[in-house]
Amino acid sequence: MTIRQMGLMACLWMAASSTAFAADPGTSRELATIRSQLAVEYAKIGNYKVALETADQAVAADAAYVPAYVSRAYVLTLLREDGPAEANYLKALQLDPSSPEANNNYGLFLCDRNRPQDSLSYFQKALANPLYDSPQTAYLNLGHCSAKMGNKEQANDYLLAALRAAPNFAPALRELAQLHLGLGNAKLAAFYFERMGKGAALQADDLWLGVQIGRASGNRVLESESSAALKNRYPDSKETQLLLSGS
Repeated sequence: MTIRQMGLMACLWMAASSTAFAADPGTSRELATIRSQLAVEYAKIGNYKVALETADQAVAADAAYVPAYVSRAYVLTLLREDGPAEANYLKALQLDPSSPEANNNYGLFLCDRNRPQDSLSYFQKALANPLYDSPQTAYLNLGHCSAKMGNKEQANDYLLAALRAAPNFAPALRELAQLHLGLGNAKLAAFYFERMGKGAALQADDLWLGVQIGRASGNRVLESESSAALKNRYPDSKETQLLLSGS
């Protein structure tokens, strides 16, 4: 376990402990809120067993709390329990059809399971809620799923909308770089990739994308820098294998 994970686990323990000594036993919504958040954090560090148990506790604490079902669906998705995950998303939407988080997350669930056409209306419902505080995420997902369906122009429009909602939103910049590389617009792809690299911790797949864009655009500096970073930071990644094999 890394130092970061140890610190996170300590925070999780303190948050969980605080609920056990709550002065008011009737605060079921507060308990459900904390448990829902904890479930997601446990899942992020790979402790799926405890994550699922904690999500179950959130639902048990308040069976009308929408985020509890969304959190449980998220954990079940990571466990590849698609049937139960979808059932939890649908339960959340039954409780609150306008929930932006439930709509956005369920839409992404559908898109990732090769049902992109079914996903689009859920992203639109998320955006229709004026209280949604992360519209860039729904626009990003609309762009990603539109591209998956082959609607490249529409995908570009949605991704630009994500940037208008949140300038320099790294995931949208990455999608635009990937989109325009595929369309043969290598210089435009390089433009978006270089903007992404200024504010994001690039992962192995990001750096491999940088290598590909550098080659396609004739940008030897981008290709060289991305190659070096990929080999140095992620020597055992599949992307480094591709690089060293001459792919």
